[in-house]
Amino acid sequence: MITESEPISSGLDAAALVWPDAAANRTELLRKVLEEGFKVVESRAASELATRLSAIDKLIATSTGLWPSDFDEQRKSEWPE
Repeated sequence: MITESEPISSGLDAAALVWPDAAANRTELLRKVLEEGFKVVESRAASELATRLSAIDKLIATSTGLWPSDFDEQRKSEWPE
């Protein structure tokens, strides 16, 4: 349940202009606004993920050569068998 505050009321009035077929049904307008909002949020989330993955890729690229190529073998040789 959502209380129709002034900002929500104004938003639903604007939504009624976008979806005039649902103008008489505030619940349907709210559903449509939420569906559109979810599309924006999902798109933004995908963009954020792509940005973070790109940053990780850049970090990986700048980290090459920090350890010798046989580092793993050297590390393992230090442990008793």
